[in-house]
Amino acid sequence: MGGRAPVGVACAPEAGSLFPIGETEVRCTAIDADTASAACGFAIRVRVSQTLLRTKFVAFGDSITDGAISLAPLIMLAGPETYPYKLEQMLLQKYPTQAFTVVNSGKGGEDTREGAARLPSVIQAEQPEVLLLLEGINHINELSNARQVSALETMVAEAQRRNVEVIIATVMPVTPAFSQYRSTTVPKIRDLNERIFQIANEHGLGNVVDLFALFEANPGLIGRDGVHPTSEGQTRIAEAFRDEIVRRYESRATMTSRLSNLANDAR
Repeated sequence: MGGRAPVGVACAPEAGSLFPIGETEVRCTAIDADTASAACGFAIRVRVSQTLLRTKFVAFGDSITDGAISLAPLIMLAGPETYPYKLEQMLLQKYPTQAFTVVNSGKGGEDTREGAARLPSVIQAEQPEVLLLLEGINHINELSNARQVSALETMVAEAQRRNVEVIIATVMPVTPAFSQYRSTTVPKIRDLNERIFQIANEHGLGNVVDLFALFEANPGLIGRDGVHPTSEGQTRIAEAFRDEIVRRYESRATMTSRLSNLANDAR
């Protein structure tokens, strides 16, 4: 700026300040030995960089995961309408600097015993970081909850043995339109879900994605066959898993700026 030395510079906020997230205006004034002064202003911007610590997921389950609307007759949603695809797109939109994979490993008609037998080969083939586990509605009336729990625990243990983290969901409710509906069906689902919460607690899985509560509060998300979710229901499943994934794995790296060496810059 010119002027006669020495030149003193004072800024507000002062040098060394820690700035909050957002934009902060800084004003600096310089005064030389002849008391001549000059001032300048500029903005400091602080942004937060958000990323996920996990990027590869396998959605494992039955026809609900696979994307069926009805089994008799068989009607399948298009791939982009399934919850695994929607979840992948939600993650890509929220974290555009990262690449995500959500593999749809749903298999129509599968019960938990069959899932326990199939899971090792899926993990071996896909090498996921996180398993999204939603299974238990098939043969709900025929299988005892004890057998269902045993199969689910086998799946959790298999994933953990391979260093795959697990996010488990509750089994969704059914309506009287369900072809296998009985008066005991929903109470049995409730009991199974209580045991799923116990599995999560005993195996250190963290929060359970409570799809039963979500769909019980919004029965219109269940399709006309009384068991499979609508397209909107698939979106809500994706949102529920997304919210838990974000809660668990989001890393917020705050890029703070400190005011420093401004005296030299002002000169």
